[in-house]
Amino acid sequence: MKELDKLKDDFMATVSHEIRTPLTSIRSFSEILRDNPDLDAAERKEFVSIIVAESERLSRLINDILDLSKMEAGTTQWSFEVVDPGPIIEQAILATSGLFAKAPRITLTSDIAADMPPIRVDRDRLMQVVINLVSNAVKFTDKDGGNVLVRAFAANGEVRVDIADNGVGIASEDQERIFERFQQAGNTLTDKPQGTGLGLPICRQILRHFGGDIWVESALGQGSKFSFSVPIAQSAGAASSSTRVAA
Repeated sequence: MKELDKLKDDFMATVSHEIRTPLTSIRSFSEILRDNPDLDAAERKEFVSIIVAESERLSRLINDILDLSKMEAGTTQWSFEVVDPGPIIEQAILATSGLFAKAPRITLTSDIAADMPPIRVDRDRLMQVVINLVSNAVKFTDKDGGNVLVRAFAANGEVRVDIADNGVGIASEDQERIFERFQQAGNTLTDKPQGTGLGLPICRQILRHFGGDIWVESALGQGSKFSFSVPIAQSAGAASSSTRVAA
């Protein structure tokens, strides 16, 4: 019980810190705007943009905390279906097209095998995983010449998906830590956070609930390849439709 209490206290302390950071920015720039009505238009626009961006980051953080908490508590509702993974992965890639439109020098290549075997997953959660990993690849790839590759294929009784980039890479000592809550690669004291630190833990929770897993291969300065696998659906289950369960 003492260990559980300590974990709970540590989690609440970290959540409080993570929420306080964007709130501090929102309050500071709001006060500047309030107290300086004569700010020129360019500065005012810049400060408003910061407030909007930090508000969006705070919203994502709260949603991710709630999402992860439900999964860990076993109260998430899952809608399982036996599906063809190809169209779902392609739809998830399409959903990230806006990111590439904002960074037109980053190229996206997809290599989705045809006629992959079915898998039993929650369709929306699988999309969430792919979108998160592609979004991360875009964040950490050179905006002036980045490459992102999404590859999906079947092997050894599983469907496997690789999302590779030629970005900054991840040090070996950080490669397991990034799958823990609120942990990000690099020096979080000097580097501005580029996410909530919850995306990868949520991906791992989702994939393990599917019976799969996620891992990374990377080296500093040599890009990263995030891979995940999901077991091929058993033939007996392929005849069923969808089921909705709490877990």
